[in-house]
Amino acid sequence: RTNMVDWQTGPLGRGDLGRLTLLYAVCLIAGFTLASEIEYQHGYAFLSTPKYPANFEHFDYANPEAPKGGRMRIPAMGSWDNFNPLSVPGGQMVAGLSVEAPHWNLLHDALVSQAADEPSTIYGRLAEGIAVASDGSWIAFKLRKNARWHDDKPITIDDVHFSYTIFTTVASPTVATPLEPIESFEIIGPWEIRFNIRESDRGDPLLPLRIGSKPILAKHYWESRDITKTTVDPPVGSGPYRIKDFRIGRSIRWERVDNYWGKDLPVMRGRYNFDELKWDYFRDDQVQTEALKGDVIDVHEENLPRLWETAYKFPPSEAGAFRKQWLPVEKPWGLWWPIFWNLDQPRFQDVRVREALWLVSDFPYLNWVNYDFYHTAESFFHGSELASRGLPDERELAYLEPIRALVPARVFSEPYRPPPNGGQGWHRENLIKASALLKEAGWVMENGKLVHGQTREPFHVRLVAVSPALASSFIPYMRNLDRLGITSTAKSPEISNWLFRMRSGDFDGGAIWFLPDYTPTHLISNNFSSATAEHEYGNNWSNMRDPAIDHLIECIKSATTYTDYVAAIRAFDRVMLWNFYFVPGMTKTRIGLAHWNRFNWVEAGNLTRPAHVQTWWFDQERASAVDKFQGK
Repeated sequence: RTNMVDWQTGPLGRGDLGRLTLLYAVCLIAGFTLASEIEYQHGYAFLSTPKYPANFEHFDYANPEAPKGGRMRIPAMGSWDNFNPLSVPGGQMVAGLSVEAPHWNLLHDALVSQAADEPSTIYGRLAEGIAVASDGSWIAFKLRKNARWHDDKPITIDDVHFSYTIFTTVASPTVATPLEPIESFEIIGPWEIRFNIRESDRGDPLLPLRIGSKPILAKHYWESRDITKTTVDPPVGSGPYRIKDFRIGRSIRWERVDNYWGKDLPVMRGRYNFDELKWDYFRDDQVQTEALKGDVIDVHEENLPRLWETAYKFPPSEAGAFRKQWLPVEKPWGLWWPIFWNLDQPRFQDVRVREALWLVSDFPYLNWVNYDFYHTAESFFHGSELASRGLPDERELAYLEPIRALVPARVFSEPYRPPPNGGQGWHRENLIKASALLKEAGWVMENGKLVHGQTREPFHVRLVAVSPALASSFIPYMRNLDRLGITSTAKSPEISNWLFRMRSGDFDGGAIWFLPDYTPTHLISNNFSSATAEHEYGNNWSNMRDPAIDHLIECIKSATTYTDYVAAIRAFDRVMLWNFYFVPGMTKTRIGLAHWNRFNWVEAGNLTRPAHVQTWWFDQERASAVDKFQGK
């Protein structure tokens, strides 16, 4: 196996023929599948079949004739200090270098690209072929021969092997954890690599997507640098953009690579059309909105109801130089900044306390005062077939019965509903029931304040929010807590400090969005499994350790049909909801985009994610009309 990994250190030369022959002989003797025997496919669909055939030319939502040129300026929240997506600790990654969402990585190509008009299908990008063993024991990729780095060096199978070595050994947990099912991986040909899967994970149909979506790194660049450290030196990439210039923590400009090797690939044709993409960083939402109106930025996903309804009623909108529109996105909408509790604290380990805190939340009222911009969440997967509904059916019960003693009885007897009596701000019946639950849990009222009957600890809640707007939205809830005798504070620290406090557990109640797609296996595991509660830089910020949840996560991973996959997720959803680990609150079921009318796009129906940065193009005629309106 060592020889199989190490045999190629560069492009094949005369002396490599003997080693290559020896390699194949070793493969035959050992009984390994030969590269020549592997039947590669152009795409792979999770528990389904790909929409696009092998000879497809472009995605339907992209315009292959879109002109290249112009720029798009986009806002970002907070700051940044890192160009290395794999460093531990990770720092704050700059916009355009995401590892979690490959379509937001402008610098690095991955082996595959995921279609935005299918729930969970991948097609070859760096890889021209994808193959999965019938028993799930291995997954193989065949590299394209014409791929090149921005410094014009060829991308080799050695780069791929080097990248996954880094991912599985020294990368941060959020990168390494999804790849844990890989038992080993090996080069099996000049352009081919095979990932051998642990026997216990061979039924996971999401592995091709999770493995193939990681960014491939340039070995010749990183092998002389410490990849565990943050850096602000722009690394060598291979993707459609390179870094043009930047101001640390303030802005980043990406320039399109005109001779990008992959521009004519079916998965790339008609995408990434702007000559320049620029992100400017802002402290809060209000400033982003004003920057948009002042033409400092071009587009903005508006998340504040008041601003969406009132801020854009100004002359450019009336003249057609400025637009508001709902993006055509269809997906599980999840939870929009729900409150979660620090489960390392004994008081929050009591389900009666968590239910009492849930009962006095009134998000229908909060939505009413916010122009009905949101909806009240009824599931972690709100608005999709993954959301639980009614009582558990036969398939769900197959997953729930083995853990009946570990989950709340209401999982089996009551459909989940949001807190009753919503829409009035507070309700006496809810307060009475919450007070009774707190009393059962050992909390008593003394001089108008809630204290623990034995420890005398006052019940105080420190709420920590990512932004001032979110912190202010807690105020109606805090008033209800006060009616229970619970004192509370809400703070919105600077972004890096907020992130530190969440990761280190320096909070009582936090809030983070939960935004799944149609294949949320890894997202669920990374946010809620007991194993990730032990990871210093993991995403299980509530430090949840629940054996029933762990059991259901394994059921989700092992589902072999889409019907079973949906049933396992619905069972998980019920257990999460009835344990009140989160106060679900609101869900955001549509995406509002405000922008200057300088762009054009394909009307292609609903997508699974916003794609305006990747598929829109600069429309010179519209841009000239905007300039004329502005007097330029």
